[in-house]
Amino acid sequence: MPNTLTETTTVSDMFKIRGRLPGVGLLLLFGLLAAGCASDAELDTLDPQSEVAETIWNLAFPVFILAGVVLVLICGAVLYLALKHGVRTYEGDDEFPEQISHNNSLEIAWTIVPALIMAAIGVFTIITHIDINGTDDNSITIDVAGESVEWEPTIVVVGQQWWWEYRYYLDGSQIETADLGDPRDLPPADIVTSGQFAFPTGTEVELIITSRDVIHSHKIPALNGTRDAVPGRYTPWKIEANGPGVYFGQCSEFCGLSHSRMRMQAVAMTDDDFQAWIDMQMSDATFDESLQGYVDAYRETGVGSVDDVENDALRGLDVFTTQCASCHLVGGLNDLVNGETYDGADTLAGSAPNLTHLANNTTFAGGLFNLYNNEDGSLNRDDLAAWIRDPNAVKANRANDLPDGVLPRGMPAHNLSERQINDVIAFLETLGPRPTDERIAATEVE
Repeated sequence: MPNTLTETTTVSDMFKIRGRLPGVGLLLLFGLLAAGCASDAELDTLDPQSEVAETIWNLAFPVFILAGVVLVLICGAVLYLALKHGVRTYEGDDEFPEQISHNNSLEIAWTIVPALIMAAIGVFTIITHIDINGTDDNSITIDVAGESVEWEPTIVVVGQQWWWEYRYYLDGSQIETADLGDPRDLPPADIVTSGQFAFPTGTEVELIITSRDVIHSHKIPALNGTRDAVPGRYTPWKIEANGPGVYFGQCSEFCGLSHSRMRMQAVAMTDDDFQAWIDMQMSDATFDESLQGYVDAYRETGVGSVDDVENDALRGLDVFTTQCASCHLVGGLNDLVNGETYDGADTLAGSAPNLTHLANNTTFAGGLFNLYNNEDGSLNRDDLAAWIRDPNAVKANRANDLPDGVLPRGMPAHNLSERQINDVIAFLETLGPRPTDERIAATEVE
């Protein structure tokens, strides 16, 4: 097409595509509608399940409606004016037809009206912001090691590449950020979980969020919005749930290779179920009689003896203590060895998931895989074996072939034989009671 209009070039040549616009518009609209029709969406922000999330939705929904009305009005006006006043043919001597500009009334209107709309949105946003960031004193009574304790529900949330850690301090005093110090060297907690955390239904739970390496962002959309986890900084947040259930979350701040595979689940429980969960989590791992002799020797001297080579769980325990115990803690095994207490993991973040009650979890590898098969409730040996065999192949990390002095950011491969991998799985299966079929189904990830 020529760069300028001439007597032989009509303006209508520039609008030939106009006849195709309705079809293209309908196609785009259909695509947008289809994108919003996912069933059983784990991270659905349009289905609030807590008072806080409902407060956010009560602000967002009217804004969405208002934005839609404004969009229709503007697009409709543009289309109307183009059709009514568009120049279809032009044979004048000037390069362009006569241009119309300036309408004081319209310009004043489309300046003042949007300003008033934005001011109103701003006021309601500030009100909502104050509401969702306020906290209440709502201590509950729980039983800890046989003693009744008043606990202000508070969980310390720690992000690291690429999984979430949840720490519970249940000694009866309110944990404060001043008590925590360096996120890489947090004080010992009563309960430490990874990927999943439990809390009582209908109770406001304060979160203290931080990171050990890079910036992450903690988001459980059904329960609340997003809050960044910043290295060296503690950020307050809160959640609550209207009813028992499992609520899915995802790191929402790009944090490296496996950002998209850094998931979490919030499990809201009844008061009785939450108390039972505390009782289980507060206990050390329990070992079968065939493993206890090895455990006792290992804790006393740092070395165990495999006296039954046909016992695959015992062989797996031996592999675990030699290959895995330098990072992963199992209470009652390597929390105290040869007079020395567990002192963190040999990773960049200085931590690794606590495996004391691994078999009671339903996901692993930062919430990426199901620990049990939903069809029959059996252990998901295939994915667990693949993870142990070569973690980087199933979840990208920077853990192998590193320069001297550089610590891994994820779990390294230990070049175990297939028999050793099977043995380790047999040992891990002993760590905790199996969860119920209902919980396995509710927490299934895709």
